[in-house]
Amino acid sequence: MGLLSDFFVANEEEATRYADLMNEDDQGKATASHVRPAEYKGLTDLEVGTLWAILEGKEWDADLHELENDEGDDEGDSWLFRFPDRLVQLLAHAEHSALEAALHQWAETEELQVDADELRPVVFDLQRLARQAIAEQKSVYLWGSL
Repeated sequence: MGLLSDFFVANEEEATRYADLMNEDDQGKATASHVRPAEYKGLTDLEVGTLWAILEGKEWDADLHELENDEGDDEGDSWLFRFPDRLVQLLAHAEHSALEAALHQWAETEELQVDADELRPVVFDLQRLARQAIAEQKSVYLWGSL
């Protein structure tokens, strides 16, 4: 099945409920919730943090480019991270050309090493979700599972 990576907009309660439902055996329950994820595979908080650093034009720094994890422990089979407001603003307001340039750099990183075309939908979904989160006064989350 591989590593699942769901990006979605929610408030804290909705995000926790989504993660709880996804962690149960009946994952179909989560799709019945109000959360509509952009579903991908193979992306973790590290890859998102790397994209964040690229968009800022900086070297990746664990102290600056980590997503927020309320659980405190992401060593299990699944995890839930919240995008910090700074990252949401950066994604929402990035110019199309900046996102295009970033996705090419991101594709070439050691963690990914894929064709940039594979990441284009991810990057533009993240921008769409960031804009939605701002409009709805919510947050962007990453739920992942092995």
